[in-house]
Amino acid sequence: MRINRGAKIALAVVAVAGLVVGALSPAQAATRSTVVIVDSNTFTSLNPSQPDHNLVLNSNVAYLSGIGFNYYNSSVDLVRNTTFGSYKITANNSKEFKVKYTVAKGKKWSDGTPITGVDLLLSNVLSSNEYSKAAGLGDPSSDTLQAFDSLGYNGAYNELIRDVSIAPDRMSVVLTYSQFFPDWELYGPGPSPVHTLVAMALGEKKIGTYAHNVALKNKFLSAYQSKDTALLKKIAKVWSEDYDVTSVDSKTNPLLLVGNGPYVVSSVVKDQTVTMKLNPNYNSGPATSGIETVVFKTIPDPTAAAQALANKEVDVYEAVATADSVAALKKIGSSVNVDGYAVSTYEHIEVRTGAAQGDTEEYKGVFAGKSQKARDLRTAFLLAYPRQEIIDKIVKPVNSKAVVMNSLQYFPGETNYKKMIGDSGASKFTAGTQDSRTAAALALVKKYYP
Repeated sequence: MRINRGAKIALAVVAVAGLVVGALSPAQAATRSTVVIVDSNTFTSLNPSQPDHNLVLNSNVAYLSGIGFNYYNSSVDLVRNTTFGSYKITANNSKEFKVKYTVAKGKKWSDGTPITGVDLLLSNVLSSNEYSKAAGLGDPSSDTLQAFDSLGYNGAYNELIRDVSIAPDRMSVVLTYSQFFPDWELYGPGPSPVHTLVAMALGEKKIGTYAHNVALKNKFLSAYQSKDTALLKKIAKVWSEDYDVTSVDSKTNPLLLVGNGPYVVSSVVKDQTVTMKLNPNYNSGPATSGIETVVFKTIPDPTAAAQALANKEVDVYEAVATADSVAALKKIGSSVNVDGYAVSTYEHIEVRTGAAQGDTEEYKGVFAGKSQKARDLRTAFLLAYPRQEIIDKIVKPVNSKAVVMNSLQYFPGETNYKKMIGDSGASKFTAGTQDSRTAAALALVKKYYP
């Protein structure tokens, strides 16, 4: 599903702090080299960057099998991964804003192929509407399908980045923005094993030699620079379809499993487990902690997951916290630790303002358009939405310190939170009490529906 970002507005003022409860079996985790993690989802794809496969389990597997220039630590701080490479601002003036990304020498993919700046170029293919159109891959802003079924199009990257160039030594790329962008660190290029994409586009089904893989990487660079539509469309078909697997075994094309993260997928049993093993060539990020095997086990039923913990069949279980789920986990006893913590889960409500991409009929509801009436009615809805009541009745029974969040970028208490909400206009929807806000909302509605 593709959503036109101009047709709907996600309500930051409705977002509340998500609370997750996790249970761990410390005795098992401390004495074993294998960790078993419960997930309620089933595995559907090795590529979570597609709209239909952007699921938690798919993303967790991708997170462990790939790493780039930065990552978030347990304190939600963005950490630069200097092991993989470096990046720096090279120009910041009224005309342009430039950032140079350099891959450190000697970094390898799991098949031993060197990682270079060429592996960063696919990010532009997947996120730039202009490149997609120029290369004959389709217009992501239209209702027609483009070659790459990517979530990256039509966003801030496309709106702000106007050029991507590769250095002569092929270890660096430079992103040129149309203007300074505060969140520029979040929009840097990520590495992709482009040699495997070319190999699969050409019908190959086994890991190539070092020399062959380097030649394939050069072939991708040539196709990227010349906008070779024919080859790029073949690569797009691989990227958009071939990674969508629900099982992995000895018959699976090994080219699909190449990554640069600490772990690589070794097997997937459909609707049951995903098993990941240490990447023997891993040198792109922080050292691992002794865990050799990570198993994601699908258990959709919370009661069954809690029982699996009690039976010592799994080590970690994480889920959205409710009073009932916390009580069930605590009943297991001292063999598990139960921890509750806030996460940046995007629980939100959308106010429709126009037709979304792909809609065949024009939206003419009360929130449609930019008229004063539409603006007032949208404001009334936001004022009347009882966020504090949701916190009090649903979240506080689990976390007595929970508060309403007024920013999607920062948690309450984090640096810049107060400044962010002070500049965002959120105070319009937080001033006074819920009763006074509801009264103000009703007054706005009565202007048009007396």
